[in-house]
Amino acid sequence: MVEIVVCDDEAEDLKYAAELLHSIFKNQNVPYHITTLLSAREMLETVQKIDIGILDIAMKELNGIEAGRRLKEKFPDIKLIYTTSYEEYCMQAINEVHAFSFLCKPLDCNVMQKQIKELLKGLSDIAIEKEFYKVTDSRKKEYPSMKFNLKEILYFEYIKMQKEIKIVTKSTEYIYTEAMNKLEEKMRPLGFEMCCRGILVNLERVMRIKMYDILLDTGGKVPL
Repeated sequence: MVEIVVCDDEAEDLKYAAELLHSIFKNQNVPYHITTLLSAREMLETVQKIDIGILDIAMKELNGIEAGRRLKEKFPDIKLIYTTSYEEYCMQAINEVHAFSFLCKPLDCNVMQKQIKELLKGLSDIAIEKEFYKVTDSRKKEYPSMKFNLKEILYFEYIKMQKEIKIVTKSTEYIYTEAMNKLEEKMRPLGFEMCCRGILVNLERVMRIKMYDILLDTGGKVPL
C-alpha cells in the first residue's frame, strides 16, 4: 500500500491535486491511500507513515521546504514532489531537501502522471497486496478473507472438477472460488500471465523456460 500525503493551505489546490492523484493511481493498479491536509504542522504531528509527499512550497503557517526537511528527518525514504506558482523555488526544493520533482501550478495531469510513474519505479519494495474472499488453507482452516503480498504468489491454478482456484505460494497453498477469466483480467496488469489452460503464473517468479516447462525461482515448475 502506497501512502500518499498531500499538503496545501489552499483548499481548491488541495482538492484538485488529490483528484489528479486518485485518477493516476487507479490507472496504475497500485494499492494506495491519500491523506489531504491544509496544515503543514498538523501533517508533521499526525502522519505516521508516508511514502510520497506532495507539498505546496508557499504555505503561510510553515513553508513546504521546512516541512519537507522535517519529514525527511522522520521518514528518510520519503519521496517528495513540490508544487508552487513560483518557479524560483525550484532549485531550493531540489538542492535543500532533494525533492524528486517540482511541478508548477496549475498542475498538469499528464506531467504529474509522468512524474508519478517515474517515482513508482523507485518504490518497487512496497508490497502490493490483493484481498481474496472465503479462502481455505491447506489445513482446511477457513478465512472470510485474506490479503496476499503478490510477490509471494507463485501462480494460480484452476481446479476444474471443484470449480475452485488454488493459490500457490512458496510455503503453502490455498483454495477459494472465483471465475478464472475474472481473475486473469484482474491480475494481468499486475504481472501475471496465463501460461497454459488453467494456470496463471507470476512473471516475477519465472527464472526461465525449458522445453515445455516454466521454471520458477523456487525450483518448481509449471507447464507452458
